[in-house]
Amino acid sequence: KGRLYVVAGSGPKELSSAAVITARGTLLTSTGAVGMAENLNQLIITDGANGYVSPFSTNVFAQITGAGWLGSVRVTVLDGYAVFVKPDSQVFYISSVDDATALDVLDFASAEGSPDNIVAQIADHGQLFLFGASSTEIWDNTGGTDYPLTRNNGARIETGCAAAFSVRKLDNTVYWLGQDERGGGIVWKLNGYTPVRVSTQAIEEVLQGVADLSAAVAYVYQQDGHSFYCLNVPGLPTTWCYDVASENWHERAELVGGEYSQHRGQFHAFAFGKHLIGGADGKIYEYDPEAHTNAGDVLVRDRISPHMATPMYEQQHFRSLQVDCVVGVGKPDGSDPSLMMRYSDDGGLKWGNWRVTTMGAIGARKARSIYRRLGSARDRVWQIRVTDDTPFAIVGANVE
Repeated sequence: KGRLYVVAGSGPKELSSAAVITARGTLLTSTGAVGMAENLNQLIITDGANGYVSPFSTNVFAQITGAGWLGSVRVTVLDGYAVFVKPDSQVFYISSVDDATALDVLDFASAEGSPDNIVAQIADHGQLFLFGASSTEIWDNTGGTDYPLTRNNGARIETGCAAAFSVRKLDNTVYWLGQDERGGGIVWKLNGYTPVRVSTQAIEEVLQGVADLSAAVAYVYQQDGHSFYCLNVPGLPTTWCYDVASENWHERAELVGGEYSQHRGQFHAFAFGKHLIGGADGKIYEYDPEAHTNAGDVLVRDRISPHMATPMYEQQHFRSLQVDCVVGVGKPDGSDPSLMMRYSDDGGLKWGNWRVTTMGAIGARKARSIYRRLGSARDRVWQIRVTDDTPFAIVGANVE
């Protein structure tokens, strides 16, 4: 709490107008997230009330029909079986192998280990995880004649799920926004069958201030050796992202009219060698480490320091602040990029005016981004900001 970590890496850029986008079909619903999975032959899509398939051989988009279809918010595939969950129930059901349209009305079972409905399902490491509202069950494919899946009674998890589309596979395990009978608003990952808390108390205070977490949506991706779990929660002004490599959280946001709003990316796909993201504006963007704008809009990169105070809150005099960052790159038009700084002497409640220094002209690799005559305080917090179209990465900082 009191700290803001902002990734200094890639920004989104809109796909080239030369990109060919072909419509494959139309859903019967128009709002909310959809589930997607693929078996050997088909792309499978669910929107809660309806299910659809698009065979890879024909790309013909068709609705799943028949008495065996009971609806499903998400879909996952385990050993070729498409696994669906009947909304607002403990019932899950499966298709035939590699054909999501073939549904037998008798191919269903119930997750009844705890009296809670199934919120989400996901297949991982050859097992099926059924996340309920307050608990989680694991089922295995034991090849039974009547029904191939059997509950693993020795692997029940006493933590449930708060949002169906927060459940994602990342870094060889599963992450999700959890809840149980005692409360919610904690982000977990699995270590074997044991939930491990990855959110901090500061993040949990923010999450637990949201009245309804069920509409939260997460996406995951890996870029440049970093794996990210990115969580969008309706009602929050920023997107919270967890970096597995550093085990740190940061916020992604867009500065619109002087106020932060959530980052435009809500969904992700790695395709054609690109990290593609999409959001509510209906456009598709690519995460690009060489992009330093939000698809042409200003990309604000902020860093707020921890509190700088002695144990006895003694008065400190600040002669200079030097930020060790990438310098000498310049902006696309050849001009010098600017580094902005301001500080607070009351714990971040009120801030002074922005002060600006240079990040060096093109080629000035030994330039110093330094501020002097910074007054005194008992408790100081620094904020650094870059808004120019230029690379920005902080290595360190030195205060004299």
